[in-house]
Amino acid sequence: MKQPRFDLDLDKHCNATVVIACGSCGSETRQHLRSLQPDHTLRCRCGADISLGAGALHRAQQQVAHLRVAYRQ
Repeated sequence: MKQPRFDLDLDKHCNATVVIACGSCGSETRQHLRSLQPDHTLRCRCGADISLGAGALHRAQQQVAHLRVAYRQ
C-alpha cells in the first residue's frame, strides 16, 4: 500500500484541516490538525486504514506555523 498524501486547508481564522488522500483509492479524508495524533488510524470510505506518522504530522504543523506567519505579515 502507498503512503497517504496530505494537504492543508486553512480557514479564515488560520485553523488547519489536514486533507489526507487514501493510498488505496485516492479519496480524501478531512481532519482538524489539532485533533490528529501520530499514527492514529482513520477509516477511509473504501475501508482502508489511513494515518500520518509522527514525522508527517510534525511537517504539517511546521507548514501551518509558516503559513500563519506569512498571512500575518
